[in-house]
Amino acid sequence: MARERSESGQYVEEVTLDAVVNVFEDADIPVLTATEVADALDCARPTAYNKLEELVEQDELHKKKVGARAVVYIRLNDHE
Repeated sequence: MARERSESGQYVEEVTLDAVVNVFEDADIPVLTATEVADALDCARPTAYNKLEELVEQDELHKKKVGARAVVYIRLNDHE
């Protein structure tokens, strides 16, 4: 499937930061992996990871290492 382009010819962003935040708001427990976010948004894991990292940089999410190579992303209630 071809990606949508804007009038200027640039690709339209398919996964927005707001969409990622909405996944956390809809989750029973707002502690998710990049894979879980990717599954919820039907996107590639690297896409979800990049958006999650951007939200961490913006202080919208927190990141916690939970294993040798595993991390979870956490949205705390203080952002409501």
